[in-house]
Amino acid sequence: MYSCYFFSLVSLLMLLVVFAQSFNPFLVLKASPMSFLILTSIVYLFAETLIMFFFVGTGISVKEYMLQHKIHGNFHKRMIAIKRLVYPPQLLNILILMVAFILYGAADTGKIPVWTYQTLLFLGIMHFCYAKTIQHRSFRDNTFIILEMAGLRQPCIG
Repeated sequence: MYSCYFFSLVSLLMLLVVFAQSFNPFLVLKASPMSFLILTSIVYLFAETLIMFFFVGTGISVKEYMLQHKIHGNFHKRMIAIKRLVYPPQLLNILILMVAFILYGAADTGKIPVWTYQTLLFLGIMHFCYAKTIQHRSFRDNTFIILEMAGLRQPCIG
């Protein structure tokens, strides 16, 4: 979970640098704006994939733990409900930012106005922050479910 937070923070910082580069191109680590954008997309997609696999992995682990220890309850169903909260905004954010990354090439060659790319990138960064707040709450709720299942926390009411 900590690595998810770390790579999300790195992704946000890199996205902000890419956004700044759209106004005044500058080199980062001797990389051109296009090269840094490609690196940013790789790190961003890695972080988002890591988060998805975290929720999938913990859901499977909870299901297996419940079967092995003959635990009854709705723990696995609650884990699925968390994934249903996290995945839609996360996948929408991936779509928005990937389209923005692709549009960089069109803006760079003058096929579309630069402001179109900048607007979409800005909206993608704002939506990224929104998706991260949902993911943070989901990480917390996920941890609470595991603690409750292990008997280390009282069940939540409501």
